[in-house]
Amino acid sequence: MEKFVDDERGYKKWRESHLNGYVLNAERDTLSTCLMNLHRARCYTIAPKPGKHWTRQYIKVCSTDMDEIVAWVRTKYGEEPKRCGIPICKANE
Repeated sequence: MEKFVDDERGYKKWRESHLNGYVLNAERDTLSTCLMNLHRARCYTIAPKPGKHWTRQYIKVCSTDMDEIVAWVRTKYGEEPKRCGIPICKANE
C-alpha cells in the first residue's frame, strides 16, 4: 500500500502502472469516511490531468489489494469507505 501526499508525479506513475489496482481518494484532513471514496485505479474521476493537483487537497492511498485499503480505513476510522458509484469504475468488484 502506498500513500501519496503532495506527490503528483508518484501518484501518476503508480496509477499508470496499476490500472487494475485501487485508489482511496480522501480529503487531506478528514476525520470521517464520508469524505473518502474508493475507486478502481482506472476510474476517470481520479485520473491525473495536466495542470491539476491531485495529491494536495486530497490524498491518495493506493494498493493492488482492495481488502488492504478497506482494512486500513476500518483500523484508522472504524468505518467502511464509500465505493465509487460510477458503473465503469466498479470499485465494488
